[in-house]
Amino acid sequence: MKNTKDIILNQVFLLRMATISQLSEILAISEISVRHHLMSLEAEGIIASTEERHGVGRPRFVYHLTEKGFQNVPTNYIKLSDQALTTMKRFLGTDNLLELFQQIGRDFAEIYANSINSEDPEEKLEKFASNLTQDGFIFSWTRSGEKYTLTTHHCPFHYLGQNHPEVCTINHALLESLIKHSISHDTSILRGDVACTYTYEVQDGK
Repeated sequence: MKNTKDIILNQVFLLRMATISQLSEILAISEISVRHHLMSLEAEGIIASTEERHGVGRPRFVYHLTEKGFQNVPTNYIKLSDQALTTMKRFLGTDNLLELFQQIGRDFAEIYANSINSEDPEEKLEKFASNLTQDGFIFSWTRSGEKYTLTTHHCPFHYLGQNHPEVCTINHALLESLIKHSISHDTSILRGDVACTYTYEVQDGK
């Protein structure tokens, strides 16, 4: 039988991101107990937390798996995905694989766009940030004058990207397709940065 800490670890894996209150409700255990096990997992480097502001009041912490954490989840999904990408690269070649990833990114963008009913650029970004965060990217954006900075603090492709950095193309194509603007990939988690950042500039709000 799995112990409580393992059950919490698996639940964070399934949710991609989780708060203490979410885990407490789903697993029917006290928030104090959840917090205790999360602190233990965080100390082991298996999970990490990100501060998230949620309306007025104190910010909350959102927990997600680290690279080490993914390796501790009892599943073959990552191993199988890694081998699948290795085989695809061998059969398709790098250029065709990149083109495939670009199309995957554009397809994802279309899915997200269908759920965003707004033509205002910043309102679209705000709704997009909410959708992406729910899917494990922990996404935020800022604006300084005409320059926008898009940041992903956690990437679901991180572990696969160690052997297949081409997967970053999915994120790039997704963002460009959704905002309908070319972007620059300035920092990368795979290169050792704390987050992936993308920037672009607008003229006259366009």
